[in-house]
Amino acid sequence: MTATSITLIVVYSLNILLALVMIFVEKKQTSTIIAWLSVMVFLPIVGFIFYILLGSGLGLRTRLMLKKTNMANVINKKDLDEMIKSHNYNFDDNTGELLLKYRKLIQFNYTWGDSILTDKNSIQFFNNGIDKFNALKKDIINAKKHIQLDYYIFANDSIGIEIINLCIDKLKQGVKVKILIDSVGSLNTKKRHFRKFIKAGGEFKEFFPPIIPFKLFNLKMNYRNHRKIAVIDGKIGYVGGMNLRLDHMGYDRRLKPWRDAHIRIEGLGVYGLQSTFLSDWRFSTNDYKYPIKYLVEDYFPPIDSKGNCPIQIIASGPNNDKCEIKNALIKMINSATKSIKIQTPYFVPDEVYLDSLKLAKASGVDVQIMIPQIPDKHFVYYASLSYLRDLVKLGVKAYAYRGFLHSKTMIIDDEICTVGTCNSDIRSFKLNFEINSIIYNKEFTQEVLDAFNNDRINSDEYDFDAFKKLSLFKRFQMGLCRMFTPLL
Repeated sequence: MTATSITLIVVYSLNILLALVMIFVEKKQTSTIIAWLSVMVFLPIVGFIFYILLGSGLGLRTRLMLKKTNMANVINKKDLDEMIKSHNYNFDDNTGELLLKYRKLIQFNYTWGDSILTDKNSIQFFNNGIDKFNALKKDIINAKKHIQLDYYIFANDSIGIEIINLCIDKLKQGVKVKILIDSVGSLNTKKRHFRKFIKAGGEFKEFFPPIIPFKLFNLKMNYRNHRKIAVIDGKIGYVGGMNLRLDHMGYDRRLKPWRDAHIRIEGLGVYGLQSTFLSDWRFSTNDYKYPIKYLVEDYFPPIDSKGNCPIQIIASGPNNDKCEIKNALIKMINSATKSIKIQTPYFVPDEVYLDSLKLAKASGVDVQIMIPQIPDKHFVYYASLSYLRDLVKLGVKAYAYRGFLHSKTMIIDDEICTVGTCNSDIRSFKLNFEINSIIYNKEFTQEVLDAFNNDRINSDEYDFDAFKKLSLFKRFQMGLCRMFTPLL
């Protein structure tokens, strides 16, 4: 038997073993298994390496750590319930009309996603990075006790450096500062970027850091903390699509103009952001002490907000199989009676999400979806076009914003909306750690709607004729990319 024959036998035996692991241990979906097996058949050695780096599930140790985190979160939720139980609605005759209308959605998010409804929040909407960045800087400068930053991308550019320097100044004033970054998202950010910050007394951690210094060799790189959270003194919180990087400020010529969506919250809704950050921090530091210490350390201070925006904060991730945000979005879609408006940079839905949009359209709901015309990831872009083509056939309106659209928003009946970090794609639904807000306020929703309508003016519509005019090669690309979307 030749060396080549032996090598092939070993490679294909390993591929068969991986297939068995996918089916019986990791219990992946059938479509994902078929996609990976296709890669392994045509690229046996490369496919094996790709699977180890990108497709393998979370290891036993990581699962145990996440289980501990989940247990701590249950305790934390009970504490928060007690703290804001007066804001946990019973939906009686005094409940506002909008909350009464969406009571089933609110109840679902509480039961399925452990998301507590809070009212009297003041919420500010940002649709460009500069305004959000300036507001965040101001809040950091005015911080009195503690600052928590949890960002998928914390770049080593002028934006990242300015935030680090502000945090160092606050450390010198006695303010506690914690920074958590994602190892893959911040791949180009060196740890030495935070050296002065750590020396000044700041706390810094990476989410799912590589075992060795070489960041590209990370067995958990398929699982990413895609959240963008900032919490100041436990009273002010930020969440949305904007990272701490120059291109998110609109300075990238290739992806210009850049559109995004982010919110600033004052009120009890901040507790949801704070709780999620501390959950991520517990996991990253392997510290599972009773979470009541965070109450003692004033991470959940009394808040007297005079706003009028009820809000739910929902977090999801591969730490369980509930897909809280995806199912919340599907519940929102099913709640629509008039219109659904979606903005997302990547539209790669699973079958359930896609079918919910088809059913909404078939029920007479006006469905509009907007993606960027200038893609940052061509593979995902062509897959997105493939799914949009299916919906356009049914009468769904699809738009391509003339620039790069990074907003992750959904508007239901022009009454309620969601703003967060979760894209309308399989990766965000199942593999990433994400966080979204659902806001039950018509006035605020109107701001998000105005941004959508302005972007629609600066967009081109994908009608069915436009798809028919695409070249044979582009249609081939769409089909090929769609086939491998389970690997995304």
